[in-house]
Amino acid sequence: MISIYLLIIFDNKLIIKPSESIILRDQFKPFVALCTGQENIRAVSWQSPLQINIEENRNARITIERKTYGLRLRIRNLTENEQGTWTCLGFDEENESFSKTIQINIKIPITFVSEPIQYAELNSAVLIKCYVISNPSAEISWFKGEDKSNILSSNYEQKNNGLKINRVQLRDNDTFWCQADVSETGESKDYQIQVILAQAITSTKITCMTPCAVEKRTATLICEAHGVPQPQYSWFYGQDGPFTINGVSKFIIRGNRLIINYVDETDNGRYSCHAFNDYDKKGQKIGYILNVIIPLSLAPISQIQISLNENSPSQRITFSCRVQRGSTTNLSLEWFYANNTLVQPINGLSIDSTQLTTHHLIELSFDPIRREYHGNYTCLGKNLGDSSSTIAHLIVQYKPVLIEPKMNYVYSVLNYPGKEFISLKNIRILLSFTVIMKCRFDSYPPPVIQWIKFLEEYNDNEIILNNNDLQVIDISFEQIESTIYETQLIYKPLEEEDFRFKFQCQADNSRIEKHLITLRRAELPREARITKIKPNSTSIELNVQPPIEFGGLPLLNYIVKYEEINIPNSVKIVSFPVLSNNSQLIQIESLQVSSLYRIEIAVESIAGQSVYSIPVQAKTFDGNIPQFNLTIISCFNNNSYLIKWFIEYDGGSNISKIELFYAKRRSFNKIEKWSKPILIESHLTEYELKELKSKTNYLIIVRLFNKAGYGERMIEKTIECKMYDPQQANIWVIIGIIAIIIIGTISIFIIFIINRILCECKSSYFNDHSKI
Repeated sequence: MISIYLLIIFDNKLIIKPSESIILRDQFKPFVALCTGQENIRAVSWQSPLQINIEENRNARITIERKTYGLRLRIRNLTENEQGTWTCLGFDEENESFSKTIQINIKIPITFVSEPIQYAELNSAVLIKCYVISNPSAEISWFKGEDKSNILSSNYEQKNNGLKINRVQLRDNDTFWCQADVSETGESKDYQIQVILAQAITSTKITCMTPCAVEKRTATLICEAHGVPQPQYSWFYGQDGPFTINGVSKFIIRGNRLIINYVDETDNGRYSCHAFNDYDKKGQKIGYILNVIIPLSLAPISQIQISLNENSPSQRITFSCRVQRGSTTNLSLEWFYANNTLVQPINGLSIDSTQLTTHHLIELSFDPIRREYHGNYTCLGKNLGDSSSTIAHLIVQYKPVLIEPKMNYVYSVLNYPGKEFISLKNIRILLSFTVIMKCRFDSYPPPVIQWIKFLEEYNDNEIILNNNDLQVIDISFEQIESTIYETQLIYKPLEEEDFRFKFQCQADNSRIEKHLITLRRAELPREARITKIKPNSTSIELNVQPPIEFGGLPLLNYIVKYEEINIPNSVKIVSFPVLSNNSQLIQIESLQVSSLYRIEIAVESIAGQSVYSIPVQAKTFDGNIPQFNLTIISCFNNNSYLIKWFIEYDGGSNISKIELFYAKRRSFNKIEKWSKPILIESHLTEYELKELKSKTNYLIIVRLFNKAGYGERMIEKTIECKMYDPQQANIWVIIGIIAIIIIGTISIFIIFIINRILCECKSSYFNDHSKI
């Protein structure tokens, strides 16, 4: 608000109303003053403080109005420009001039020109801006903090337009108060300014996730910068040209991100980011060169077909994998097998990548071509944007080749008395004398496979087998891999004549491969051997070595025959399944202690049982409990003891478990409850018993277990240790030293007195003798 003071200069000829000497008016308020003359004096005009005559104009902000009783000055709204001396001019009938003046002073209320939030950089000089507009002039004061404490530090310097901080510190991150006081009007106001420690924009960069811009995809540029307050971002394209963004634009700006939709080659170029904040308006600008990546497209590879035979010369073929379209930055081309393993240059395979950089192609060569190379080869190309592949088909036609299993003989028997099934490793096996024959061929194109049977002596007497034949249990065919085929014949011999037959598996793909398998009668296995014996008190452990020759059929069981020597009718036979073709441990249980046994072993297959091995003898150990002694080795403290036992005899078997008990003895006939058994590992020979009570009598029992039972020993001990007390020893040492010092002092004193007496006696003797 602005008020106006009107100072009226009194003149007897002209009168101005209002008549007060000082008139107060507010800014932007209307104001009128009337000038009238006395007697024959007439008011004719008003002059502004700049001596400009005011014209009569109804539409003007400042105008005059002529009345019959005088001349009125009208100001529709007062401003600061109207402050000053206004003059009213008048004339009488003789044209003599008269004047009257008024002084208009404009009061401007306190108005702050400032910002509520201002930024200051650490360790720099800054001006906290606060400019005050007022009339009369205001007195400015500065305060700091929520409690508005006085600013007394020399680091602050008051200026006309604000408060200067010579060196900004951390404590200046606070609230400052700009206070204005006008004594003439009594008006007082303050303005709150929040000073925030700021940081200029630094470390501006543009990043883009790899791959950044791939054709027909979305690319996102991210602008990052450091600064306080939080940075703001603007994006530009080319030579600092701003983006034109509309609702359907392919460019979208979201904060510090520039999103480019459906990228194509026209989007290549320079993109700029301007990072700034309220403190650092200039900020930093950084550019990014966008290169659009074109995904790879590989040219198709023509199929190659070749036929191999024994008489054909060596041949060389080459596949070329070429980039048809795409970015070649970080380009890679590789060859893979059909199972996705990398092709290695080995065994006639070679890879030529010398033209990768110049012509963007890679070659795969086969020299010479072999049947193993038949199949599909994948060329995989990669660049920054994508990967692409194309397949090379290599068709190699070749004669079938037998690969595995290369069995030449199979064995069977006509009869296995008393059994139709056996269980081997939890698998039920049919013992109906069948034999299994297998052939596996590598062939392309796929072969026709047959089984043919004929007598050894008559190769022309061939019979093509099928599933309808009486002795054929099954004929199966299976494709294992792309060029690997397996056939299986399950055949049941019925008479001796069958062991004269040969069986031929034949693969035909316009070229024929044959393989003969001879059926023979299985023989009995050779004898097994006992290589090691380990007796215990009631059992004997055998290490058995299987025979070298099995007779053609798998081994089924070990047959163990044993008898107690000199004991009639004690022969027993037990069987154990054969677990592998290697040596095996067998345990004979439930034997008599301290007894001598004769042991033999045989091995059994479907063909029958072998002869028994050379007998061996073994004697079981005595079935006694362990014999041992107890001793207490040392006393660690008044709460624990170390107990040790010495084993004199283990009773013929290993110690399996050790237990320890203890209880307090109150009197000769009174024992407290025994403790729970303390389990100790069987290989240990000592144990520290803890948490005992000092000067207490304990009964301690130790038990050692073996297969015959357990041996027990008990010891009685009072827990009391003669412990070394360093504090007590130190006291006796001090007492001894003091005693030695006292005795030494007394001895020296006595010697001194005796010596003095002797000297006086000797002097008296010499004096007396001289007088004589």
